[in-house]
Amino acid sequence: MRIAIIEHAESGDYAEYIYSLIEEKAKEHNYQIKTWSSSVPAFQQHLEDDAIIFIHIEKKSNWLLNWLYHVKIPSILRKTKMQAVIDLNGVGSSKIHIPQFIIAGEALLNKKLDTLNAIENYAAKNFAASLQTASGCFIYSDRSSVTDNINPAKTHFIPYTAPGFFRTYEWHDKLMIKANYSENKEFFLSVVGDNAVDDFVLLLQSFSKFKKWQESNMQLLVLPKHDYFDTAITEKVKTYKYRDDVKLIENTEDTQIATIFASAHSYLQMNVQRPDLQIIAIALQCSLPIISFDNSDVKEYAGDAALFCKDKNAAGFGNSIIKLYKDESLYSQLKQAAFDKSATFKRKEFADKLWQYFVVAAQQ
Repeated sequence: MRIAIIEHAESGDYAEYIYSLIEEKAKEHNYQIKTWSSSVPAFQQHLEDDAIIFIHIEKKSNWLLNWLYHVKIPSILRKTKMQAVIDLNGVGSSKIHIPQFIIAGEALLNKKLDTLNAIENYAAKNFAASLQTASGCFIYSDRSSVTDNINPAKTHFIPYTAPGFFRTYEWHDKLMIKANYSENKEFFLSVVGDNAVDDFVLLLQSFSKFKKWQESNMQLLVLPKHDYFDTAITEKVKTYKYRDDVKLIENTEDTQIATIFASAHSYLQMNVQRPDLQIIAIALQCSLPIISFDNSDVKEYAGDAALFCKDKNAAGFGNSIIKLYKDESLYSQLKQAAFDKSATFKRKEFADKLWQYFVVAAQQ
């Protein structure tokens, strides 16, 4: 079968995640994976019978997006004889006459977000019409509070899951990792957006609260959401009082990141508005207790594996770190809860489920 995938550069975390599942299944079934080129005629772009075609759009204005969804993209789908299409922006089109799926990520389901980028804003304005047109809508959350306005017959729950190479480690397996990254010391772990300076400052202030409480050997390892940190973040560390105990780990292979997660004491989730649920799923699969500001998405995913801080400030978060560190019974409870919760987020199970929707749709 031939499946088209439509994505914008600013589609968001859930779009990247869903694409990763489709890509995994496509490779498993030996599908051709090809990026559509607007500069090459359709007849010159060789497509096999089993193919994934990736259509990347960059336009941001409403007028150009309307033209793409009502003229350009339907034309590409007809010329390439696609059998199904998924739009990772959450946009459906009445001009597309093959089975089409959309996704509803955080920007469409989380009504508390203060700001939306251009493609998110376009998708939000057209979401009701898109749901009418789409054959199905993939959602990251199945809480009633976020699905009330979506036809249950069309919604399919595909939660964030972690790649299989993320796993738990025994204590002796962690020794070399700590030697390589944290000077043989225990460490807290956090992931911060590349240019999320405010989140990073809040993290450092919270860690300071912990260090002032106890001048322990605990370190703080921080990974960038992508490969590198913004310069503004690296500059903050240079003048930080406890900078010798903070390690920024950049440009690291996925397998190395997996070992760092597996060796951490706990995971510190700092983003108040848009927590990275993919990272939460990874932390759970590594049986890491999680500390987070109060957030309904994190509650749904982490459940009893998380210690929630209601005060959205450094003092409150620092106190939560202290509480988890000194209460061994609480730590053990959260660690076991993380292990138990991860059993509900099996990547292969949901990847197979996602792929099957396309198989059924292509046969119609």
